Amino acid sequence: MLRARYYSKSDNAKNYFSCYGSFGDIKGDVARGEGTIKLSCEDYSLRSEFCESECGVYSRRDSFTNKTDRTMTVNRFQSRFVFEGGEYEVYTQFNTWQNESMGAWQTLNTVISSRGGSTRTTQDAAPFIAIWNKQASRGFAFHLLPESTWEMRVSRIGIEGKCTKILVEIGFSDYNFSYELPAEETLRASEILCYEITDRLGMNCEKLHAYMHERAPRREMPIIYNSWMSRFDDISYEKLAPQVMRAAEIGCEYFVIDAGWFGDGKAWSVSVGDWVENRSGAMCGRMKELADLVRDQGMRFGLWLEPQRAMPTSKAVVEHPEFYIPGDAEPEFFFLNFARDDAREWIFGVICELIDKYGISFIKEDYNADLCFDERHGDFADYHSGYRKYIKALKDRYPDLYISCCASGGERSELANYMLFDSFWQSDNENPHTQLRIFKDTILRLPSQGIERCVAIHSALANEEIYAPFASYSGGDSERIIACGDGTWTNLVSVRQAMLEGFMSGGPICFSCDLTKISDKTLERIRKFVSDVKEDRDFWIKASVRLLADTESVTVIEYSDSKFDRVEVRFFTKETRQNCFYAYPVVDVVADYMMDGELVSGRDIAAVGVSKSLGVWTDNWHGAYTVKLIKCK
Repeated sequence: MLRARYYSKSDNAKNYFSCYGSFGDIKGDVARGEGTIKLSCEDYSLRSEFCESECGVYSRRDSFTNKTDRTMTVNRFQSRFVFEGGEYEVYTQFNTWQNESMGAWQTLNTVISSRGGSTRTTQDAAPFIAIWNKQASRGFAFHLLPESTWEMRVSRIGIEGKCTKILVEIGFSDYNFSYELPAEETLRASEILCYEITDRLGMNCEKLHAYMHERAPRREMPIIYNSWMSRFDDISYEKLAPQVMRAAEIGCEYFVIDAGWFGDGKAWSVSVGDWVENRSGAMCGRMKELADLVRDQGMRFGLWLEPQRAMPTSKAVVEHPEFYIPGDAEPEFFFLNFARDDAREWIFGVICELIDKYGISFIKEDYNADLCFDERHGDFADYHSGYRKYIKALKDRYPDLYISCCASGGERSELANYMLFDSFWQSDNENPHTQLRIFKDTILRLPSQGIERCVAIHSALANEEIYAPFASYSGGDSERIIACGDGTWTNLVSVRQAMLEGFMSGGPICFSCDLTKISDKTLERIRKFVSDVKEDRDFWIKASVRLLADTESVTVIEYSDSKFDRVEVRFFTKETRQNCFYAYPVVDVVADYMMDGELVSGRDIAAVGVSKSLGVWTDNWHGAYTVKLIKCK
């Protein structure tokens, strides 16, 4: 569909590229090849390469080549898509700490744009935009895989003052962009993914998931313990050792010490950049001992690191000032210049020494600041290229190293990093109900398997007698689970076991709390759930996700494999006063399924849907319920 509606329409180069600089503005007609569109002039050439996957996802990547023997300046370089005029809406997502993936549709009147202006690629906005033609009930989703600061813009433009067209422009950000391109060299734009959507709610995100499963399959989907939400930086061997034992008991596969382990005698917050174990505080030199205990319990050991940032008083900055860039938006910080080979090789050596010394198998790679002004005027393209080389070098040297991407929540969670990292610590907001909202909006632009589900809970043991009179309303259970209600334990929420388990399904699970404050009863439930997840991991690691409903009363999410041999429909109820919910999952209509012990045809499921009948309305608030469909063979 995209080829028919876009790639075969016009020969004018300006319908495909927006580019100008010291060479002037581009003009002329393009030449077409198999999967290519090219504009060639005496001084430069522009080339667009595109292909379509079996699931209908188009990949496009453009490049600009300087054909002269002198340096050129490129002041603008974006890819264009031109569509017929009409009544359009545009979807964008705001994105920042504890407010990740806040999406909304907006009526297109003139221009709607999103921009990522920091070295953190999803600070302020996600590189995802969709357009919806209200007349046709069809649209297109666009994903940028950013390798620089970026911009995505949709405009309604006039044609000869009478008719209109819709112009989508994606690429380098115009702000401060003046790229010096040496003679006979090529500037490559970030890759763009695009596909048609017929579902305004879920935007056919299952197409993206299926595509990424083929292109960047997850090698594992682990169970993790992370120390941060347990005691923040208040850590020691004595405080963490009991967590090791409990983490092993419930089936964790990695045990990760978060921020606070370093500092060399000073607080870690003023020591960022000096990756040396604190021997007078925190672990007091016993980190290797704890790492050995972790391995003795059958788990692998991990550490939190933030190599991109350093404090001005750190030894790293004092001894190697040439390796760092002074901050602009946050001048109290310095930033490692990954565009420099020597700086990158130096930090690589520092981190490798840590990995070898402590036997590190997991890195939580954080980045807690913004660098916004590129003194080289290149949208940090060289910086990002160097950073990718650094991460790939680590993985080449340590093929089994698991690297989780964290950035004050989800401020680097996008598809380019999905292919670079193993998963994302998506948010510091550990309220499970808020996390569910973040998750269902983030799956519109990322596969479920890359989004870690963080669990920060305690058992309300001291208050159990208070809940005893109400046990009849909770299946005879008088125990309650309390969850962190934000990113700092300032607020608390109650969470049901079923809701917690429903939320944890479909991605890496990260327990980050004091496991000794969880009752034996709840811990055993968690252990059983983790065991079931491991048994079904082949399904979860490849499942695509569809959003079937999202209202004030209920969110319904479908997980399925590529052939619909197994389909799981999850109903997440909110503050609702109804006791029966319906959904229409996508299934194989010519097959039969087992559902709750009964044989049901796929055709009937497609025609009448599936339902979940619950108890009285007071039992239905903030619950989770599953309908499982298994194809009969």
